[in-house]
Amino acid sequence: MPILSVRNLTFTYPGVTEPALAGVSFDVERGECLAIFGAAKSTLCLCLAGAIPHLISGQMEGEVIVDGLLTRAVRLPELATKVGMVLQDPENTLFNITVGGDVVFGMENLGVPRDEMAARMEEAMTLVGLAGFHARMSHELSGGQKQRASVAAVLAMRPSILILDEPTRELDPLGTEEVFGLLARLKERGTTIVIVENDPDHVAPLADRMLLLRHGRVEVLAPPREFYARVRDDPKIRFPQVTELYLALQGRAALPGRIPITLEEGIETLGPLYRRVCH
Repeated sequence: MPILSVRNLTFTYPGVTEPALAGVSFDVERGECLAIFGAAKSTLCLCLAGAIPHLISGQMEGEVIVDGLLTRAVRLPELATKVGMVLQDPENTLFNITVGGDVVFGMENLGVPRDEMAARMEEAMTLVGLAGFHARMSHELSGGQKQRASVAAVLAMRPSILILDEPTRELDPLGTEEVFGLLARLKERGTTIVIVENDPDHVAPLADRMLLLRHGRVEVLAPPREFYARVRDDPKIRFPQVTELYLALQGRAALPGRIPITLEEGIETLGPLYRRVCH
């Protein structure tokens, strides 16, 4: 059974005639990483996390089933043990004095016993590379550390699915590397990840599949290589640099191999061509 199922999901905001989402359907398998692109990405994430329809008003039709729970039929505290969402700006998540206070906040609201809470906090902070940071002032952390602390606060509630809405948008290159390094480790542990991210060089190697929304509908849902081949003429889609180079050269010469999405694959695929040109 898929850990996440979306069936004919339609959502229209109040006072708007055109729906933001119109008949969206797809599944996410347990342990999979799905990257989302296009319009209404954040709206879809809010639906997956249960914020729609519980916190945000509007007309919702269809179904979102998260690890066996129909989101419209259960309360948010119950959903919080199944799906956790990390926002763009960690400042919106970290509002306690210390990092430890921020990490345990969600568990306190779920009524987790205090001894178990401490164990979960240590486990989550170790996992995100912040072991020993529980007494540090949250405002003293770097951007990447703040975002990792935000992930720790979500992981401490032990959700089955982690949703991230542009988690590196406010970060510098070092912070971005920190966050994607963490996501790679979480994926290796079997965490199911749904991510909205505009950094193709980082998200392409992480994602198992990519989903493109157009006019509120699923236009493309495919593994990264197939995804980029199908949207190669779309000026609104950003490509990994090595993929962009490959596609540009492909129009001038017959290139061997598959479309590369990582630097290592680019060296393997384009290396022979480079050596021929140089010699």
